Amino acid sequence: MNGSKLASGSRVAIVGGGIAGAGLAASLLFNGRARGCALDVRVYESGEPDSIAPPALLTPECRSRLAALGCRVPPEWRAHELRGVEILSQGNREVLPSTPGGLWVVDAWPQGQGGLALVREVLAGAATAQGARFVPRHVERVENQPSAPDAPAAVRKSGPLVVRAQGSGERFHAVALATGAGPSMGDAFFPGFKPAPTIAAVQARLRHASPRLSVAPLARLWLSPMASVDGLLLLPGAHSVYALAFGAAVTPADLCQVLMMAARDGLVEEGFELAALETTRLPYGPGRTLVAPGQLAVGAAAFGHPLQLGLSETLASCSRAAVALLDAGLEGPALERRYVREGLHEMLEDSAAGARSISWLRRAGRRAPQAFLAARTRGTSGGMGGGGVLGLSSPTPLSLLNAARWAGIRETMASWVRTAVEPLPATIPSLEPDLYYIVDDDPDQREAMTQLLESTGARVVAFADELALFCAVARRPPTAILLDVVLHWVDGLRLCEGLKQHPLTRDTRVLVMSGLNRPHVRQRALDAGAEAFLPKPVEPERLLRQLLGHVPTSTQVSPSGRSAESDGVSDETGRYAS
Repeated sequence: MNGSKLASGSRVAIVGGGIAGAGLAASLLFNGRARGCALDVRVYESGEPDSIAPPALLTPECRSRLAALGCRVPPEWRAHELRGVEILSQGNREVLPSTPGGLWVVDAWPQGQGGLALVREVLAGAATAQGARFVPRHVERVENQPSAPDAPAAVRKSGPLVVRAQGSGERFHAVALATGAGPSMGDAFFPGFKPAPTIAAVQARLRHASPRLSVAPLARLWLSPMASVDGLLLLPGAHSVYALAFGAAVTPADLCQVLMMAARDGLVEEGFELAALETTRLPYGPGRTLVAPGQLAVGAAAFGHPLQLGLSETLASCSRAAVALLDAGLEGPALERRYVREGLHEMLEDSAAGARSISWLRRAGRRAPQAFLAARTRGTSGGMGGGGVLGLSSPTPLSLLNAARWAGIRETMASWVRTAVEPLPATIPSLEPDLYYIVDDDPDQREAMTQLLESTGARVVAFADELALFCAVARRPPTAILLDVVLHWVDGLRLCEGLKQHPLTRDTRVLVMSGLNRPHVRQRALDAGAEAFLPKPVEPERLLRQLLGHVPTSTQVSPSGRSAESDGVSDETGRYAS
């Protein structure tokens, strides 16, 4: 140490081995060497990585920053290039084009790693080549414990910060937090630490039967597809689609339902397979207390918002953290001034604006896509630290906030005098008589009901997986749907409600079946728009009477294993039968 500044031999710990951790290690060693300061950098790869490694969206600035840190950008990373981003909201859509060579989707899933893992590997390789050491240990806390005057010289020279990791403790002169937007260390990093707030999200990978996707080279952002989802991002790769839904109360079932709606509306290919799904967290604004003596937070732990898709801001925070630690010293006030007020100020403002714009885009409704276009004309490219939203050079988060706020106000005022009329699709397929859909994860129940209906001359399509139902109903409207309550991905009652809320499917007859024969379940089914509630095992006479208005005398097959003639019917409507 040289007073309160890092000097050759100083020890720096980085908690988190992802993009931000590897990027900060590479930036510290690169900038330190340029100043004649050889640092001892150790990266703690804490926590378990996400089971779904998302793709990476590389902008020209991302690629420049990677090259500046000594990373070789493989030419094959350009294999999938996006033409732009399509914004959708309440039937309106606009495309924001990217500049030529602008947006690269880096991804090798499912044959190989996800894009973020690939970029992290390249960054970690560059950091390791410069002397960084990666340690596979989980960090529990960081303690500020200055060494006693009578401590051994080796201890006094090792720094005042103690990193506790799986029972061991090592001393460092500086510690950086780069754990992303997941569960933060809070006060275990330093007392009063306030990282970036987060919002719930669900991510998934969609796989198709075709060897290569035939989708257009466009990313899509669908705003407010349903009440609990603020936005759905669809990012196509060469062999899969990455889906991300975010919202304060979003659940895996919400993402599944929105994906079915997306398939129905042609936003994703039919017949997709949900290959992987998990919950996660996204940064939702700026952190408030990001530094302490010798300590700071970088990347998503410090700031961010859901519309920030590229890596430019994360890599920029790594560079500014490295410069602040080397130039401003380790004293709290100096680090606050150099790193936060001078280094991150613009990016923190962008994060706040990006998070706030999402709520205004919800209010803007059908005007939201036009708000993006208006913001593009008002705001130029972003500052030195970041750029525009969605990986584009523009609009900037601040210009988007202003445009979204104005669009939200106009839409609110227009709604006061406008009668709400939902636009109908240009073409609505005609209902196919005698076509029935059965959705039930029990193969025996599916087979029995299929035989029962086919014995009357009906055509039956049975689904073991409910994900394809929305798409099928939109293209081949059936006479009726027999829908089980307990399904794999989506609650059957929510599925019924979703069918009844869309113009293409709202007139489709839905009969809900369940072994949970309780009054509150029956009432929920009727409130969701079901024509009837049928307790399981379903009585054949009741089912046929509900569907056909009569019971064919030749029918002998019964889902419950009994003949139709032996089954009694206590209530022809099936609504309140016990």
